Amino acid sequence: MRRRTGLAAVAAALVVGLTGCGIPDETEVRDIGAGPDPGYATGGGTGVGPPSRNAASTKEGFVTNFLAAAAGEPNPDKMQDRVRQYLQEPARERVKVDREAGLNVVHVMQPPTFTDAGQGLYKVTLKVKQVGLLNAQGWVGEPVLDRQTYTFTISGIDGSDTWYVTEPPPDLLLSTDALGQYYTPRTIYFWSEDRRTLVPDGRYMPNDLDEGQQPTRIVDWLEEGPSNWLEPAVNPLNDGSESNPNVPYPKDRLEVAFNAVAAEQTSNSRGVDVVAQLGQQLLWSLRAYDFVDLELRIDGQQPQVFAKDAAYYAANPAHRSLGGPSAEPEELPLERFAVYQGKVYRLASSPDGGKAPLPQLLLADGINDGLASAALAREVDAGGVRTAAALVTRQAGRFKLRVVSAVGDGAHPASESKAYATMTRPVWLKAPMKVGLVVADGNLYQFTLDSGELKRVDGLPSGFEGKITGVSAGPEGRRIALVVNGQVYVCGISRGEGETGDVEATEGAMAVPTTLRSISAVDWSDEAKIVVAGIETEGKHSVAEVSLDGAIEEEQVNDTGDVVTQLVAYPNDPLRAAVRTNIMYSRDGAAFDLEGTKQAIESGEVVGASGEVVPGQVTAPFFLLD
Repeated sequence: MRRRTGLAAVAAALVVGLTGCGIPDETEVRDIGAGPDPGYATGGGTGVGPPSRNAASTKEGFVTNFLAAAAGEPNPDKMQDRVRQYLQEPARERVKVDREAGLNVVHVMQPPTFTDAGQGLYKVTLKVKQVGLLNAQGWVGEPVLDRQTYTFTISGIDGSDTWYVTEPPPDLLLSTDALGQYYTPRTIYFWSEDRRTLVPDGRYMPNDLDEGQQPTRIVDWLEEGPSNWLEPAVNPLNDGSESNPNVPYPKDRLEVAFNAVAAEQTSNSRGVDVVAQLGQQLLWSLRAYDFVDLELRIDGQQPQVFAKDAAYYAANPAHRSLGGPSAEPEELPLERFAVYQGKVYRLASSPDGGKAPLPQLLLADGINDGLASAALAREVDAGGVRTAAALVTRQAGRFKLRVVSAVGDGAHPASESKAYATMTRPVWLKAPMKVGLVVADGNLYQFTLDSGELKRVDGLPSGFEGKITGVSAGPEGRRIALVVNGQVYVCGISRGEGETGDVEATEGAMAVPTTLRSISAVDWSDEAKIVVAGIETEGKHSVAEVSLDGAIEEEQVNDTGDVVTQLVAYPNDPLRAAVRTNIMYSRDGAAFDLEGTKQAIESGEVVGASGEVVPGQVTAPFFLLD
């Protein structure tokens, strides 16, 4: 991999008192031969750049715009010009852009306060939560600052465009609101460590970059490699891979050229068609753009054309299809369940009003009994449709894991773990569905399709032992989210070969910044997002959907009334625009489904239960994960 001159410019920080930008000499870009014809401008990106200084006529609007001043293309000269226009002399000349630092992304926790300092001056006090550093490769890393309060001075007259910053804050800040307005989330992909599936990596595309240049930017990001926390769990492009400097767009056929190094076999790709995998990786990473197919040119080889066919769908199991991993995705009705009086029942919000019988593997004697929570999943493999159930049983205040699986109607005999004092809702890992995860007595364990016996997961960061209270798995089965001491972390995992497919956490667990505290539950709602339950700033128990880097946060439930003990989401299909986030949860005395106008799961929702259903005893709702 190499670092292009145009992308080597990391984002900016405010440096007061420096006399230079510290910009290094340009590095050489090697010509890899004739590439595609040049692309052409399309008249602008997906949006506009940040506002100018005189766009606001109030002090509130001016501060909002100032927190967006550095947004856009990570060019240090342009950034410096955008920021300096907000500053009054002599502060303007004292502020330089340092390209070796990142843009500090912050949540603004409450509206800024203004103290009248006389003579048209106002002292601004800003309460923030540090999210992380946005770099020129478009990903937000962990924060390096812990400052929670900023003060700076502005001058101006309300109702006019005379506002300036007279004394700037010590750091250049980008608010999460500005990130959401002036950047578009994009997902690029890298092959997993075992090269079985693509793993998503979230990025932010500046809206002021012309759309005709955006595919080239994405190929650049692939060359630069994955974000730091994800890197140990995936395969970057071969070291030394170089693409042609331009991907022409818009065109019906995207044309991408790489040098021969990109297609070489390495120790991590023995027995793999590297060119075919690179083609699928490019198709998925560029899928947001309108094209029919993609031509991949490798130096010294005949060009190959890749289309959105069976191989394309098979590369990413995060899409949902009962036709198997090679089938075109279809709109699947969500099957909803809940636990009532120790048994799993369908909910009426399932297809056909929940009247279908329970999956066959739950109908054997003693299987669907004494349950506290459950996870159901199915996957198509060579033998047909495999369904698996991981069931947490409770007896005399102790918990066991019961596992049963089936292909068709042929169920494998159930197996149980030993008893533990605490146990969370389990999860199944997809692609392939051989193993699942559960937290028991504060530690993370794995189990298999054939055995409920728990085995400790290795590789977790020191300090996690005995403190984990929740686990969720990414839809591709190579990333997990953990709740540790009320904080959410994400990390990659490796999957072993063989029937057990042992799981090991990889280095690089990253804390997910969120405005919620005391997180009690987590689940994956999208390739690049999770839902979390916790306490918001006013003390209410709430549920929010958060990007893995914490930069995008959207409240889903304002007040759950009590601590959320179970939280589940059905991951959105990356090939379909998400209309809503499907979430169910339970707290003491009630269970809820955010679908529909009546969110509380009422007595009539539990299908097949005998007698009159007591709503307060409906617990642990969950989806069948396809």
